[in-house]
Amino acid sequence: MSVTHLTSVSQLNGILSGSNDKLSVIDFHATWCGPCHAIAPTFDALAKQYPGVNFLKCDVDAARDVAALYKVSAMPTFIFLKGPNQVHTIRGADRMGLQNAVKQFTSSSEATGAFSGKGYTLGGSSSGAAPASNGTGSASSFWLNMDPQVKILLGLLGAYVFFWLM
Repeated sequence: MSVTHLTSVSQLNGILSGSNDKLSVIDFHATWCGPCHAIAPTFDALAKQYPGVNFLKCDVDAARDVAALYKVSAMPTFIFLKGPNQVHTIRGADRMGLQNAVKQFTSSSEATGAFSGKGYTLGGSSSGAAPASNGTGSASSFWLNMDPQVKILLGLLGAYVFFWLM
């Protein structure tokens, strides 16, 4: 879905009235704002990735009434709405925060190319991870299930102690 540029509160109300439970994200920006220009490609990419979400842009100098409605005082500011209700705000050009918030407030079916199912993590032990041990609790299974970075750290520590004692 493309990004809609807001020009007035009445235009925004028209969009939100048809979006009862749909997520809408408003990017409050200014033409003179450097961080706004820096995060714009991320916002546009998210609009393509999540076609079920309303992505709206509001130039704070051109549509002062919309910016005043949400009390925007810093650019960029991202306002997240479910229907007409504000559910989240991000101030600043925080790419990861923006991506995570869009992901958090949308269902996986709204994302283009989303996979269904739980999936498995690699090298982790989260709830969706495949069981890696046989449950015996032996030292060898403990070592096999240990994080590779911890193994390296323990190896370096062992080498340090070995050479220190020589």
